[in-house]
Amino acid sequence: MSWEAPLRAEGGDDIECLWHVSELPERDSASRSYILQCQDLREQRRLDRLKNEFVSTVSHELRTPITAINGALSMLQHQAANQSVDAMQRQLLDIAVRNSKRLHLLINDLLDMERITSGSIQLDLRALRPQVVVEQCVEALIPYAEQFGVRLNATVQPGLPQCRADPDRLQQVLVNLLSNAIKFSPTGAEVLLQVVKRNDQIRFSAVDSGPGIPEAFRDRIFRRFSQADSSDTRSKGGTGLGLAISKELVQRMGGRIGFESEPGVRTEFYAELPLA
Repeated sequence: MSWEAPLRAEGGDDIECLWHVSELPERDSASRSYILQCQDLREQRRLDRLKNEFVSTVSHELRTPITAINGALSMLQHQAANQSVDAMQRQLLDIAVRNSKRLHLLINDLLDMERITSGSIQLDLRALRPQVVVEQCVEALIPYAEQFGVRLNATVQPGLPQCRADPDRLQQVLVNLLSNAIKFSPTGAEVLLQVVKRNDQIRFSAVDSGPGIPEAFRDRIFRRFSQADSSDTRSKGGTGLGLAISKELVQRMGGRIGFESEPGVRTEFYAELPLA
């Protein structure tokens, strides 16, 4: 059993501490002994602050130049479509565009996590129709699914009431869940976005038939920078921030996030949000 609680120092200051208690094995079952451990968290907190400040500074400094690079590459790509450009030049330009967009998404993830950590993220909670968000997500991700040879479909329960959420942040959450499902699905498979009413909440689910979630990874899947260690997972890329950001956003919108996985058969990541 573990928990965090302050410890009052001799000078009167509170020290952030992590406490852990465990039972010691005893030969005599009639008696029990326990060991209590206390870990000073001050140095860990200091290092966390330094890391967050570093990530925030680097992300902000990178955002302006990568935006300029994206703009320039997009113009070149548009011009190339209207001019006679050989296959090699077109391929190199496509690679540059694709990777600059990937870097831009990475920077946005880092900035979002920094805002969440600092408590400065702002949400625009309102009543919205689930069907509208679903259509926007599917439309945005169809080209991505086609890159992996995956079919992307959606089913929405008829007559759904409105839910309460930030439309842009809800779309960000669903794109994260669907992108992961697409990325880890085998070629020719289907990824399904399901939306149903469950009690007093609307459940948005991304369902796939990929390899599933390893048992050893399940406890930390929503932690920052967490990724499964298999070579297949690492080859898929990613920052390990998408699910952590999604969890924070869903909780701040008054909902909850989770998953159910049967390896090799079916995996479902879901976000449940309250009715409006």
